Amino acid sequence: MSNKIENISKTEETNEIKLCSYSSDKAFNKVVTDFEKQLGRFDETAILLSSNLPKMVKSMEGVSGLMIISTLEMGKLLPALVSSSIEAKQYLVGNPSIASTMAQYNTLAALFAPPRVLIYTKDGKTCISYDLPSTSFGKLSSAIDPIAKDLDQKFEKLAKTALA
Repeated sequence: MSNKIENISKTEETNEIKLCSYSSDKAFNKVVTDFEKQLGRFDETAILLSSNLPKMVKSMEGVSGLMIISTLEMGKLLPALVSSSIEAKQYLVGNPSIASTMAQYNTLAALFAPPRVLIYTKDGKTCISYDLPSTSFGKLSSAIDPIAKDLDQKFEKLAKTALA
């Protein structure tokens, strides 16, 4: 058994990932609605049954070129939020085509895809926070940098449009 353990290697890297947060006085439910309007919906069943994967993925994109992969109602999931007046909803937002392109350059892109977005209330405001894609994906390969920077712009537009 010790022989198997000796064959395991470990590496660690430290990368600075920037958190972007935006807020406004707009009501939480209205922000959620306006956020979701910009996004398509990922349908795993349709993907599995499709004979033309790129076309199927394209049909799921929203006006932003992105889609909701999954959601979590954090306000119902976390006991600390259940007993408070804080509302929170987490989204996995991305596009399998974009993630696939990045993964061609570095498989570790799959670790960060799809990015998470949290919409929540704090101090009477509605907030949207996410990790800046260029600081997570961008460190993986110079070929991924322009794709990640494009995602930076897409996520900023999603947040600002939803909060406006």
